[in-house]
Amino acid sequence: MIRPAGFFIELSPGWGLPLSGSIKDAVNSTGEPDEKNFVTYLRNGTGIWSEMSAGHDVLDPEAPILTGIGSLYTDGDWIWREDLAHYVTKYHVSLPAEFVTHIRALNYRTPDVPETKLIEILTQDLGITMD
Repeated sequence: MIRPAGFFIELSPGWGLPLSGSIKDAVNSTGEPDEKNFVTYLRNGTGIWSEMSAGHDVLDPEAPILTGIGSLYTDGDWIWREDLAHYVTKYHVSLPAEFVTHIRALNYRTPDVPETKLIEILTQDLGITMD
């Protein structure tokens, strides 16, 4: 099963994946020393679902509207929302420790994900039919 990262209760849609609690509890005053590498990793994931959705920054409703917030990215093992990179950059939101270890083990390079794996994630983990 795919492992979710950053699916906080304040963010919608959650895609039926296990939630990571409140984003407010994941905010930090500073980021990891290699935080920019994490953000690059998140932005370079393989797109698995694209939405033209837009919404407010849930931590700052006065901030500019975020686009594509419901879009999903993956590295074949983990899945995350498009807006996760924004929250890590702006609020130093913590990523799951296992995900951090995974990213570092890959030397911050997102792997290519075969189409068969993407279809498996869509159908088995997200319950999307391919009719």
